[in-house]
Amino acid sequence: MSGGKRPVLVDQGLALDLFLQALLREPDPPPPAAPVQEVAPEPEAPVEPAQVSAPAAAPDLPEAAEPATPAPVPERFDIPAWAGEPFQVLLFRAGGLTLAVPLVELSGVLEWPEHITPMPGHADFYLGLVNNHGIKVPVVDTARLVLPARALARLAGEDPLARVNRIVLIDEGRWGLACDQVAEVVTLEPGAVRWRTERPRQPWIAGTVVAHMCALLDAGEFARRLRQGRPAGGD
Repeated sequence: MSGGKRPVLVDQGLALDLFLQALLREPDPPPPAAPVQEVAPEPEAPVEPAQVSAPAAAPDLPEAAEPATPAPVPERFDIPAWAGEPFQVLLFRAGGLTLAVPLVELSGVLEWPEHITPMPGHADFYLGLVNNHGIKVPVVDTARLVLPARALARLAGEDPLARVNRIVLIDEGRWGLACDQVAEVVTLEPGAVRWRTERPRQPWIAGTVVAHMCALLDAGEFARRLRQGRPAGGD
């Protein structure tokens, strides 16, 4: 691919604001129930003798309503055992947005190849197949999968192949995440991540790296959802 590339048009501040506030925000707790006030019973009126009359026809009763489908219970995610000690993450950018992937879940980083095999008939977030040590690895446009709708609209009309230049490998090299730039490897203390133990939306986000204002990728969950064909949304 040619060296000249157009600049990324995503506003980083807008992307962070939408991504971290809209996508990472946990549901607000329900408001406390109002206290129940006891009401003194009204005195009973004297009962008049009932008048005998012909039995009335039974009224037409409405059909019983279908029972409401219970809301799905959010799946719980445990904080990984390796996060109990300092651990390293790789920071990379996709569509101008910074993400972090733990090194224990990283399978490598590839330079963008000269040739990538198209995947006709697949979803538009598939960029193609690359050959890595004899294995054909499907590569996805990470920005298209993770950016909020407003930020993603800034990329409308752009050729993603003119934006990306690295491939982050996850799931033992079975998936490639196209990215604009690989930044650096940083060491995080156990308390540096705001973990999400319940993930009603975007369950592939393990938490927020507060100091770097970026989302921590759950690479295993992201790969699982890619295999199921539903990588971005909740269940």
